[in-house]
Amino acid sequence: MKIFLLGATPSFSAEVGEDPISKLAKTGGNTGNQLIARGLLDRIVYDDLSWDHSIDPRAVHERFDMIVVAAANFLFPKFDLGGMAQYIERADLPVAIVGLGAQSSNYDPNISLMPGTERFVKVIAERAVSIGVRGPYTQEVLALRGVHNVTVTGCPSYYMGGPHGMNIPRRPFEEVKRLSINASRDVVGHSFDKERMLRLVREIYGTGIVWKADFVAQSEQAEIRLADKQARNSEEALKEISTFLANVAPEVDVRKWAADHVRVFFDVDDWLDTVQNYDFVFGSRFHGCMAALQRGVPALVICHDTRTEDMCRFLGMPFVSIVDLDKIDVAQLYSRVGLGSLARRYQGLYPAYTRFLSANKLIVKN
Repeated sequence: MKIFLLGATPSFSAEVGEDPISKLAKTGGNTGNQLIARGLLDRIVYDDLSWDHSIDPRAVHERFDMIVVAAANFLFPKFDLGGMAQYIERADLPVAIVGLGAQSSNYDPNISLMPGTERFVKVIAERAVSIGVRGPYTQEVLALRGVHNVTVTGCPSYYMGGPHGMNIPRRPFEEVKRLSINASRDVVGHSFDKERMLRLVREIYGTGIVWKADFVAQSEQAEIRLADKQARNSEEALKEISTFLANVAPEVDVRKWAADHVRVFFDVDDWLDTVQNYDFVFGSRFHGCMAALQRGVPALVICHDTRTEDMCRFLGMPFVSIVDLDKIDVAQLYSRVGLGSLARRYQGLYPAYTRFLSANKLIVKN
């Protein structure tokens, strides 16, 4: 099987001293995308693999057997996937797509998509045996467009560990010392409740300062500049974060915490190795929490929109919706981590996921 990968990619090449925002762009604007691709590729067998998108589609047709799309929240009103649709059409190969998600502030499936994205939906529906989507909501969005060859799979990163799943021992809260947090200041606009989301995100940062927790950035540019110690404009980044956290903590405390505890991972293995050092991870980043669960660390996703909540509910992931959360209290969040239900859900979902991969002509690893 020779696979050409579109969508998320598991790694990229960086130049020595390359600007971190340039590196971020190579991940698709979110380092969590690399976990999507890594999770998908870890479970399938292939003889050849490329994600060199400079290859002409006609050459892709000659050299490869299939296009595999490691998808994310592609069905979003502001995204235009017309270029990807055209590339797939010109390559004219069978398609397997996993993890396609719709993103909205409510569960109305009648969301508006750009013409290029509508075309993308049509193209993959014609070429895929079944479209793997993140949750039932995305399935409804596609059904409204007459697309019914759909299977709810969740995100490929969930299945990274294979048939054995995730083994997450639970320890008493009194033993929880090292925290890692995550949040995004740029998701407030499409959250269930904008004012509540803004307040809770500020509280997540504030909790990080109090606990001296590490903040793992995924798309937040100011934080990523700070995390990359070689980056320029660190003073501007500190000012931006201090302004955002005005009245949450004294500016001197914000600056010290941000300079010492903000991190970013452009390498999946480095991320997975590091996350093992924490006792509890929480925040609004699905993949930040997923990385922890994959390495046996309790984690809780604070869901702010349909994309995260729909997927967490389907996968049995520990989560709480912002509409049900009044404040950030670490002990209360930890008490919500129900790991037994996650293990049981995984044992049911993994065999179904491997059947989905096989039905789409992909070879599953033992």
